[in-house]
Amino acid sequence: MNEVREPDLSYVIPGWSENRWSDLLASLIKTDPAPMADLIGIAPDDVRREVAVPGEIRKSDRLDLLLTVGERQVATIEAKVLSDLGLDQLARYAKVFPDAERRYVLHLAALPVNPTATPGWDELSWEAVLAAYSCSEHPWVAATATAWLRQLDTLVPAVDADTVWNDVPDDPPAFELALRARIAWLSHHLDGMTLERDLIQSSGGGIWVLRFWADTAVPNLRVQVEVQEGMTAYEWRHDPDRRYRDRLKGPAPVVSLRLSDVDSSEAFDWGLLRRVFAEHVLDENGDALPDWPWQLTPANPRHPVDRAAWKAMVEAGGPKWLGKGFGMAVATKAYRECLFGARMQFAPTLTLGQIRSELLRLEPLVLAMSATVDASAH
Repeated sequence: MNEVREPDLSYVIPGWSENRWSDLLASLIKTDPAPMADLIGIAPDDVRREVAVPGEIRKSDRLDLLLTVGERQVATIEAKVLSDLGLDQLARYAKVFPDAERRYVLHLAALPVNPTATPGWDELSWEAVLAAYSCSEHPWVAATATAWLRQLDTLVPAVDADTVWNDVPDDPPAFELALRARIAWLSHHLDGMTLERDLIQSSGGGIWVLRFWADTAVPNLRVQVEVQEGMTAYEWRHDPDRRYRDRLKGPAPVVSLRLSDVDSSEAFDWGLLRRVFAEHVLDENGDALPDWPWQLTPANPRHPVDRAAWKAMVEAGGPKWLGKGFGMAVATKAYRECLFGARMQFAPTLTLGQIRSELLRLEPLVLAMSATVDASAH
C-alpha cells in the first residue's frame, strides 16, 4: 500500500496571510471544539470570524475569532502571525466585547507579543494550539493540524538572533517572506524599549516597515524611526543574473520628524528639523558625529514646495543629506502626513541580534530629539 502523503498547506495558509491562518483555525475549532477546551477550559459550540468592531473608524478593526456557547461569549482571540499588536488594539477590543469570559492573543512562539499593557489578555501560541488539535479524534482535523505544525518553519521562515540579514532565498515570494520575517522578529524582540511601535506594510508593497516613535508637545508631530530594507523599489525586481543576497543593502532606519493630519507639506517645520539634528547629530562644524552610519547623499526632495523648503534649510546651515522622506505627494493623499529626516545604512551582513542592539541604541536619541522639540514649542 502506498504511503499517504501529508497535505501540503503552503497554498492554503501562506505565511503572509493572517486571515487564511485564522480561517483554517476556525474550521478546525468548528469541526472539533474539544481540543480548545484543553486550552481555554471550555468547548465552544460556534466560531465567528472577522467580527466588526462597531463605532470604530478603523476599517481594519475586526476581531479575528469570537468563540461562543449559545449567547455566551466565552473567548475572544486576536491572531498574529508576522504582524505585531497595534496601539491600543486590545483595549479597543476589550471595550467592545466586555462580556467575553476569556481573552487571548495567539502568536508564534518565536514572535511573542506583549499584552501586559492591557490587563485581562493572556497568550496562546500557534504551536500549542496545533499540538492540541493534532490529537483530535476527528481524522481530518488531526491530519491538518499535524501537517500545519510540521510545516510551520516552511510557512513562516524560522529566524532568530543569529540570522544574517542578507541570508535570503532567491525565489521572489520566498525572498519577500524572508524579509518580512526579519522585520517581524525585530519588532517582537525590542525588549526594554519604552517607545511606542508598530509594524506596517510599505506604501510601495512588499516589505514591511517597523516604526517606533516619541510624541511631542507639538500637535500631530512626533520623532519617529522607520526601519526597512534599503534597496529601492526598482532593485526589488527579480534579476536572474544577481542574487537577492548580493543586492540587499541592509536595514536603513530613517530618523525623522513626522507631521500627521495634514493635507499639505507646507506646514512642515524645516527650521525645527535643522535645530533637532544640529543639537543631537552634528558636530560644531556641521558634520555628522561618528555615532551612526548616516547616508550622506543629498536629500533632493522632488516636489517644488518640498524642494524649495529643503534648499532654504541648507542655505541656513543644514546638511544637504538632511530632508529624506516624503512630503507633498503623500500629504495630499489618504495618508495625510509628511516625514523628513535622515537615513542610516546598516550592513547587510549583520545578524538580527546585532541589528536589534543598534535599534535599541536609537531610543535615547529619539527621546532627546523629542525633548528638543518640546523645548522649542514653549
